[in-house]
Amino acid sequence: MPRWILVLLLGSALALSAAGCAAPAPAMPAAVDAATVAPAVVVDATATEAPVTTDAPAATEAPVAAAEPSGGVLVRAMTSEPAQIDPQGPPSSGLSVVLPYLFDTLVVRDLDNNVVPLLAESWDEAADGKTITIKLRPDVKFNDGTPLDAEAVKFTFDRFKESGVQSPIYAGIQQIAGIEAVDDLTVRFTFDAPAANFWSTVSMPYAGIISPSSVQEAGDVSEVRLVGTGPFRLGEWKPGQSITLDRNPDYAWGAAVTENQGAPYLDQMVLKVIPDAAAQLAALEAGEVDVIFVNNPAHRDQLATEPNIRLEETVLNSLIYLGFNNRKAPYDDLKVRQALSHAINKDQIVEAALGGLGIAAFAPLPPTLPGFDPALKADELGYDVEKAKALLTEAGFTAGGDGKWMRDGEPLRAVLLTSTRPPNDAIATVIQSQLQEIGVDVEIQQLDGKAVMEAAGGGQFDLLLWRYDWNDPDALNIFLGSDRIGSTNRVAYSNPQVDELLKQGAQELDEQKRAQIYRDAEKLIMADAPWQAIYNPIDLMAIRDNVQDLKMGYMGRMLVNDARVVGQ
Repeated sequence: MPRWILVLLLGSALALSAAGCAAPAPAMPAAVDAATVAPAVVVDATATEAPVTTDAPAATEAPVAAAEPSGGVLVRAMTSEPAQIDPQGPPSSGLSVVLPYLFDTLVVRDLDNNVVPLLAESWDEAADGKTITIKLRPDVKFNDGTPLDAEAVKFTFDRFKESGVQSPIYAGIQQIAGIEAVDDLTVRFTFDAPAANFWSTVSMPYAGIISPSSVQEAGDVSEVRLVGTGPFRLGEWKPGQSITLDRNPDYAWGAAVTENQGAPYLDQMVLKVIPDAAAQLAALEAGEVDVIFVNNPAHRDQLATEPNIRLEETVLNSLIYLGFNNRKAPYDDLKVRQALSHAINKDQIVEAALGGLGIAAFAPLPPTLPGFDPALKADELGYDVEKAKALLTEAGFTAGGDGKWMRDGEPLRAVLLTSTRPPNDAIATVIQSQLQEIGVDVEIQQLDGKAVMEAAGGGQFDLLLWRYDWNDPDALNIFLGSDRIGSTNRVAYSNPQVDELLKQGAQELDEQKRAQIYRDAEKLIMADAPWQAIYNPIDLMAIRDNVQDLKMGYMGRMLVNDARVVGQ
């Protein structure tokens, strides 16, 4: 019996994870045609330099919810809490959970990837793509009572450009050459070159508009708790236990991604910190929480039999990958990276570690983003044990009688770094066994997410099991661009030719041409093997049936403006 099976059977306490439900796993999405691109804001291509009015969806008058709170208290489990409430600060899973409820962005995206107005009421784009003028909604207030105006938007992005270097969207923000408050409700963004990824950048929660007064009051303290215009206000925060968000009764400017665009019906939302997946499951079944993120196939199967709990799939633009430290020997050797890539059996990982819920990946971009092309399958470094061994031989390694590899007196072994978040433990165990089958010993090192990011940023790993979620093909620049080494480019990959293509992609306004640029970049990236794409996840939320009208939004965000908790 293969060792990976023994490990998984004996390690039944591992939090094997995947998303899914008791129904058969969804088939892989229909292949995206090479010419298909995600819907986006359409700009009329005219030959003039005059600004062209964008066919943006009209920002209708938002209906205001009934004055009295009546929707109860919704409790959601989350794995970790943020260190501070600052959209422009260091990223963390806890921060990304909290931000959309406290801060609004200029625009958001719907499930079809369309740009939808939020704080922006309308906008004009110049034909050359170097100027975007945005008209803000009137009568919007921050949760500290100060008004939202063009100066607040300018302040937000000026601050971002100056001090937001740790943010994953910093590179996109840096493309903004200037921000001008034209009048109280008009702000103009200018660029030195067209910024094709501007709308994707400013629709991310990290681009939430900040109250200047809250920044001034925060000063230079470690526990920063800034203020936005969101549908909830920050309430009681019990460190290590829970964060309570209180309904903002004045909210009347929600985006047209929910039926209720006024104040939420919920009285409160409580984000309860429960790091362990099994403990989250127990809390859900006991009625202590109403919603959890399901990432364990056994938990999924158990919940599918619960009559009082429903499972809903989330829509994500995500990739889980095995990264190689491109600056550390022997993984700075292309043949070694290619060899280990060929040793990875992705189908086995999806079945053994994920319970069959997940889609084996082959490209650096998920099928949901422009630039993905089914034809890239031909460039995949697919599972081939004999090819893996041949490449190690070409790299100068010699196999001993025990099947282990040596070069210059040094054995080929690796430390695989990943986080404690399921399903990473189960996936890492299978990868460990697969690499051992070709004679490469692997030690698994699991740390909390923050520690992994710090270690990876400092190059303190050999192999990295990690994940990205992004809403634009500029993800390739964020996670593999040379200027992001030491930050979001955790594998220290650098290829000037790829960098140039990614720069072109960020500036190309023609969507078909832009998608082709990213396809060209992907071919080069796949040949360089900075990482091996493993799978695209299918994720689930488990929701108690007394929660009504809760919806899953773009990239798995929980939309709660329509939600009510009954029977409390």
